[in-house]
Amino acid sequence: MDILALIKKYRFGIVLVIFAIYLLFGEASIFQHIKLNKEIKQLKTELQEQKKIIATLKEQNNKLILENQDDKERYLRTHQFLKKDDEDVFRIEEKENQ
Repeated sequence: MDILALIKKYRFGIVLVIFAIYLLFGEASIFQHIKLNKEIKQLKTELQEQKKIIATLKEQNNKLILENQDDKERYLRTHQFLKKDDEDVFRIEEKENQ
């Protein structure tokens, strides 16, 4: 038989084999998807752990700041922009160079 006749006869099988090879070894292979999904799960768990750590550190920071009256006043003035009754507060912000 002629090669062209074989290709014509089994064209769907040939396309199916080429597609299967692409799925297994191409850029968007099944193995790549499995690897990336594992990495996504790992990063999500790390993110949750980091969020817990940040929450506990913020809580500890707030406890430390609120224990000392001078630190509390300094914190409120710098972060919450609070002022005394006889004061005026001016906020100066720097523009980013673009």
